[in-house]
Amino acid sequence: MIASLRSRLRNFPGVNLAIGLFSAILVAALWLFVVTENRGERVAAVEAAVKQNSNLAVAYEEHIVRTLRGFDNALKFVRYEYRRLGRRMDIARYIEDGVIDGQLFSIISVVDERGDIVLSSKPFKPTNYADREFFQVHQRSPDRDLIHVSKPVLGRISESWQVPMSRRINRDDGSFGGVIVLSVDPGYFARFYQKSDIGPSGAVMLVGLDGIARARRVGNTTGFGMDMSDSSLLRERSRSPNGEFLSMGGVDGVPRYFSYRTLPGFPLVVAVGVAEQEVLGDLIRRHNRDYLVALLLTMVILMFNAALLVATRRQERSAIELATSEARFRSTFEQAAIGICHSSLERRFLAVNRTFCDMLGYTREELIGKPVWEIIHHDDRGDEPLFRDKLLSGKLESHAAEKRYVRKDGRVIWVHRTISVVRDHAGEPLYFLRVVEDVTERKRLEQELQALAATDALTGLPNRRTFMARLEEEYARLRRFDTQLVAVLMLDVDYFKRVNDTHGHAAGDEVLRQVATLIREEPRRVDLCARIGGEEFAVILAGASAESAREFAERLRRKIAAAAIIFEGKALAVTVSVGVAAMRPTDESADASLLRADGALYKAKEAGRNQVKLAEESAGAAGAAA
Repeated sequence: MIASLRSRLRNFPGVNLAIGLFSAILVAALWLFVVTENRGERVAAVEAAVKQNSNLAVAYEEHIVRTLRGFDNALKFVRYEYRRLGRRMDIARYIEDGVIDGQLFSIISVVDERGDIVLSSKPFKPTNYADREFFQVHQRSPDRDLIHVSKPVLGRISESWQVPMSRRINRDDGSFGGVIVLSVDPGYFARFYQKSDIGPSGAVMLVGLDGIARARRVGNTTGFGMDMSDSSLLRERSRSPNGEFLSMGGVDGVPRYFSYRTLPGFPLVVAVGVAEQEVLGDLIRRHNRDYLVALLLTMVILMFNAALLVATRRQERSAIELATSEARFRSTFEQAAIGICHSSLERRFLAVNRTFCDMLGYTREELIGKPVWEIIHHDDRGDEPLFRDKLLSGKLESHAAEKRYVRKDGRVIWVHRTISVVRDHAGEPLYFLRVVEDVTERKRLEQELQALAATDALTGLPNRRTFMARLEEEYARLRRFDTQLVAVLMLDVDYFKRVNDTHGHAAGDEVLRQVATLIREEPRRVDLCARIGGEEFAVILAGASAESAREFAERLRRKIAAAAIIFEGKALAVTVSVGVAAMRPTDESADASLLRADGALYKAKEAGRNQVKLAEESAGAAGAAA
């Protein structure tokens, strides 16, 4: 090689200029590669952060919407009972019996048309709410039968900061009859993401369209009531109800990548943001290191260029420098912390480094010449020819994907593999370069997190989130194919509070676990049973009519009543009340059938418990008695 260079230098005076141009192109390509790669990594890091924020924002939105609907159901129920019973209604008793879940709010009260509290879930002294925002909104809006989410206020009964939620009471003639109002601790809306990894400067917010924050958490610090009317969040929201943007830190001076979503049916916006410094900090440090390395390599290239010009007549010295360069490359290739390998255009291994060998449990000799596809899991081989052709044709510069590799001992590992084509000076492909990183542990953790997010920790049944997702699927299928049949069951353990009070919460937990086991044994594989909260369970019966669902519920009720629930050597008598409802194509939402089943469950409890009630049956029809 050096002799050839010497010959060309003797014969062509312009060879020195060619060497200089080549070095300049090499340096330019190096910097172009570094800058392009770093820019791509920055874009990928931002996209990953935005995607994570978007997923968290969707989850936060779903949680808040479900919570608000739950609060709204409680308001509607109390309003219904107040219209039916008047001041004879005992709200505290409903909470004690579990008809209303009182764990999520502080207090629920009935306010008459003058603003005076007449009923409440807690003891109260004479208090007037006529000056409150929620009272005035409902008083002057006779045609607006919607839940109203107020700004955080200092409660006059609880004497703590609360977010009031309310609904209007109409008299029979349509005139204003007062307000049902419940109060929620603002911190509840921020604690939902207490364990989310959004960094010490990350932010989770629930902001009203009036510009007032109902809840805001930055790192581990929560707050509420801040005026965010001039924030970039509301400016962005005015352009689009959902989206992402980079906030320049107008509230606290910390730039953040935000994803936000407007809650359907509510004048609220949820936003999740991660600090720009926390997204790009490590990346910037790594890029600075890359620039330093590129600078060093540039200096090496320039020095090599100068040495080459001088060494055209010194063959021995050039040979030494060439050998040194080769050794440097081999050292870098062999000592890399990730797997690197070269494969031929026919996809057989040409060279592998030590890390790649250790990753797969093969020796270097066993891998050299081995077909690449033999180490790829057979289910992941399908797209290999497609991207191989695109790489060779130049349509793709590189291809990154997560694949399953099979080790020599048969164990399957997950890897993140990036493949590119190395070409010669004429652009002809020489071989494939593969960079492989073992991501098995990360994949395992992702699967565990997905399982935890879908399962109730106490009973092992699917949780409410999984149940509601399946309910949405069945509802969509029913709307599309109105010949489908779907039924929903709501089950509630009778006198469950008595079990806790008499035998302790450990006994209550054991009752829930054993009841869950009994319920799990009955449905078919196409059905779904879940624990949706407290002592409440729900079942989706696919392909079942209301009557067959009632028969199923009766068998399940008798089975639970006859079972021996054993706790610390004692048999506990446990029964359940069941409400049954058929899903209808005319339902306005997926949870309409669940609400009907819940109403039937309430009737079963009113009728004496240990019964099955069908939502569509007449008031005089008898349920299945114990």
